[in-house]
Amino acid sequence: MKKNESISWLPSIRQKRGVYRFGGPWAQAVIYSVPWINTLILMVLLFLYHQRIAISPGIVFDLPSAPLREGSHTGLTALMFAVTHESMAREEALVFFDDARYMVQDDEQMSNLAEQIRLRMKNADSKDFLLLADKRVSHGDIMRFVTILRNTGVSKVNVAQRPD
Repeated sequence: MKKNESISWLPSIRQKRGVYRFGGPWAQAVIYSVPWINTLILMVLLFLYHQRIAISPGIVFDLPSAPLREGSHTGLTALMFAVTHESMAREEALVFFDDARYMVQDDEQMSNLAEQIRLRMKNADSKDFLLLADKRVSHGDIMRFVTILRNTGVSKVNVAQRPD
């Protein structure tokens, strides 16, 4: 550094090897690091924002704050539980609605169930539905039944564990 030259943050113009530069050497270091700092901040913000908008398939349930008690529900009710046959190696989900039995795996029976629910919803006072499910019923069978309920016009589904 020359005797008359001083370190300054002021935008003074100086020439070094035919290239004009603004400010002192410290200002140059800050100016050169700004794009890297901006890139780092952008990457951190994108990482944080990406975690917020990750989409997960499924249905969101608003869980009640109070436990379910007998007599606290209104509307239609269905009972769903799993049974095992000796001839079958896997469990089969059954739905009982209006004193009739429907197998979840049978598409024809599920369409008949949807029609029955649709008919009952026309005359019902509320569009709420209570589904009492057994612990052994698979999540996929419950979600299939909830989808059928949503297509029939049910506005709110309360999914509860079947009392023993």
